[in-house]
Amino acid sequence: MTSARFADIIFRNRKMKYKVDQTDIEIIRNLWDGRTPYSDIAKKVGLTTNTVRNRVNRMLEKGTLQIISLVNPEAIEGHSSAFMGFKIHPQKINSALDQIIKLRGVVGAAAVSGRFDIMAVVMFNNEYSINNFVEKELIKIDGLLSTETFFAIGGETFQLRYVL
Repeated sequence: MTSARFADIIFRNRKMKYKVDQTDIEIIRNLWDGRTPYSDIAKKVGLTTNTVRNRVNRMLEKGTLQIISLVNPEAIEGHSSAFMGFKIHPQKINSALDQIIKLRGVVGAAAVSGRFDIMAVVMFNNEYSINNFVEKELIKIDGLLSTETFFAIGGETFQLRYVL
């Protein structure tokens, strides 16, 4: 499959309607904490507080930005996480990505280049194990050819959105 054809399959109907500019990037850099007051960010980037608020609200509304809390899954007893690679039938990549994103335990997923068609980060706990995911969730993916799982076993800066 040519790279142009691959890109057409993957990115059809997935283009962001709002593109951030350099000012938005500076605001995002200063939102790293998520609790930083807009007035503090405004001083750092040379804008008014209202301009920062308006830009953040626009990015939130357009789905370009999310302000969320993150947790290191190793810090929560009984929790673990894994990176999962999915090989998908080429004509089913878009629909499979939509399905994977909705599966229980999936923190995030993206179409990728390389050995896999889609990569996802999945969270597990004592009540919802990898076996549950395989038996109850993977069967929902149309066009699934194979998967490979890579469990996260370290990384003090590795943090995820809590989804369970």
